[in-house]
Amino acid sequence: MNNLHLFELINAPPGLGPGRLWLAVVLARWLIIVVPIGMALAWVRGDSAARRELLEMLLATVAALAAAQVISHVWPQPRPFALHLGTQYIAHSADPGLPSDHVTVLWSLALAALSTRRFAVWGFTLLATGLAVGWSRVYLGVHFPFDILAALPVAALGALVARTLRHHAYPAMDRMLRLYDRWADAARSWWTAARKT
Repeated sequence: MNNLHLFELINAPPGLGPGRLWLAVVLARWLIIVVPIGMALAWVRGDSAARRELLEMLLATVAALAAAQVISHVWPQPRPFALHLGTQYIAHSADPGLPSDHVTVLWSLALAALSTRRFAVWGFTLLATGLAVGWSRVYLGVHFPFDILAALPVAALGALVARTLRHHAYPAMDRMLRLYDRWADAARSWWTAARKT
């Protein structure tokens, strides 16, 4: 089954109902916002070891996105609407679509999380979230299915790079964590003093 045939099977037909359109747009555009919110909460509530693991997950994402940029420049693949294929329901620039940045972010975080002690449980949820986001972006006409599938090896590469470089990155991570601790202590002191006045 080729990319175009899969796209035709998944892409929503013209005249999509408002309920289905709303749900698909929430998945395609807004579901990813839950991830940085969850990571921010985990950062604030976690200890230094948890924060280091979150930084490793972010390193995997940065590495995966860098690889995705290289791929899109070396082998640019047009999006369906650029080829006048299917039905497009959300506006999007006509930049190359392979691999999907949204799914690359979610799956690189997922694969990196699986190798941590504290956030491994996030891994399968993030993989499922990436699948839902990817499906919705094909459904709404801004990606081909292979754009979504290509995100998996790119995400795996990002996770592998982060795992390989983590010991080299520890000194920089420790400096960031010390800086955060100083900032957080100063903020707490200011808040305590402000409440007393």
